[in-house]
Amino acid sequence: MAVANSPTGSDTGLPSNVAAGLCAIFHLVGGIIFYFIEKKDLFVRHWAVQAIFFGAAWVGSFLVISVLSGILSHLPGIGIIFALLFALLWFVVWLGGAILWIVGIIKAFQGQKWEYPIISEQGKKYFPNLS
Repeated sequence: MAVANSPTGSDTGLPSNVAAGLCAIFHLVGGIIFYFIEKKDLFVRHWAVQAIFFGAAWVGSFLVISVLSGILSHLPGIGIIFALLFALLWFVVWLGGAILWIVGIIKAFQGQKWEYPIISEQGKKYFPNLS
């Protein structure tokens, strides 16, 4: 479902799909910037919230994997098993996040209101008026 430009205008002066695309590209930082700058265009605000939650989840996943890997891979005897498992997990999280990131960029620039799986449910709890 494509969303047209907001009838109320925009605080940024950008078309809705361009602003949403920038949110998707620069997920965490872009989402925060556009969330605080854009007050009128609900489509851009939707993508800003999506980008914030996606970016935080992706970066947070890497932090958790890194900390657990650093601790458990140094265990004597079984540390190598944990090191291999966390290397595989790191790759899976990177690949899945990269795929979702690219899909989000495409959907945002096309002007479609799309939601990231699982992550968006958390966003709806904190920002119910943007769903």
